[in-house]
Amino acid sequence: MLACPGFKSLKGEAVKIIEEPQLEVKRKLPWIIDIFLYPLSASGMVHLATFWLGPLLLGLVYKFILSRFLIGVIIAAFLYIMLVGYAFFYLSYCIFDSAKGGRRAPDVSIQRSPDKEELLSQLFLILGCIAVCFWPVAVYHFVTGRTDSIFWLLSGCGIFVFPMALLAGILFDATHALNPIFIVSSIFKIFFRYCGLALFFCFLGALTAAMISDVYNLPKPQNMLGAIAYIFVIVNYFFTTAFLYKAVAFIYLAMVACHILGWFYWWHKDKLEWGL
Repeated sequence: MLACPGFKSLKGEAVKIIEEPQLEVKRKLPWIIDIFLYPLSASGMVHLATFWLGPLLLGLVYKFILSRFLIGVIIAAFLYIMLVGYAFFYLSYCIFDSAKGGRRAPDVSIQRSPDKEELLSQLFLILGCIAVCFWPVAVYHFVTGRTDSIFWLLSGCGIFVFPMALLAGILFDATHALNPIFIVSSIFKIFFRYCGLALFFCFLGALTAAMISDVYNLPKPQNMLGAIAYIFVIVNYFFTTAFLYKAVAFIYLAMVACHILGWFYWWHKDKLEWGL
């Protein structure tokens, strides 16, 4: 059984288990082609359009309506967080569905709609996966301010571990799955095949960095207040027309990556022995 992401109570209640038959796993096309067709289901295209146009529409609402009110920026920030939370919820569900053998982006309408607590829970879970992998390089860069060989070594280690950490966090739907010992031991069970998966995620990471390279030209913060303001500057960048043209490719590749990650578990679940 797999725990459905996003249905874990913040109060520590039992995780909801979906009891469904095993999905069809036979591909009609070569896998290298079929995986890139993953988002091309009705639900996948709807979500692709939603996550692409959502920030733009929210930006227009803020510009012409919410900016006229004193608390307009707070309302806009809340709506944006909810949109990001739902995006993470759906991408997590893509991993979950693919881990059962799903071949196309799933329809979540058959499940009850997640509330804001569940969206925030899923958001913080994924942020926790990121933090576990990249806190060493973040701390090193914050303390030293250097991007030397140690910085890139720590970055490489974080990128290498991240796919397994994300897979464990989503499928267990719990932060306890982010135990470094558990993650590293899981990697060594399927080390050579996992290296191929990590290499693919490295490629996606490099592609993402190239797509948002404009961020690197923004003025860097000099103090704590500047760092807080810098977050809003970056968020504002995601509302601009310059990013809009890149966003659809970014979201499309994110859905493909989630499918590959879930499918990786499907093929190697017997060796991983996670008991899901």
